[in-house]
Amino acid sequence: MADPIAEAQARFRAKLPARIDEIESAWRDGDAARAEAAAHKLAGAGATFGLPEASAIAKRLEIVFAGGAPHDVARDIAALRDMAKG
Repeated sequence: MADPIAEAQARFRAKLPARIDEIESAWRDGDAARAEAAAHKLAGAGATFGLPEASAIAKRLEIVFAGGAPHDVARDIAALRDMAKG
């Protein structure tokens, strides 16, 4: 019998690049609200599906997009992409 938790984690990982693309696209478009919402979703999902590092980075981005302190967004997006590769 397959492990349903492992299957859910695999589905999440498969969708991770698209989630990162959404954050990056919104950021590059200057749409802070959309970027914040996408980062918020990734922060919650990352914690749920066993990627605490991705969750922490996404939470940091969420705060930045909400008007927090300036931050190297490109570096964090690159780190998320590295995590998505496995």
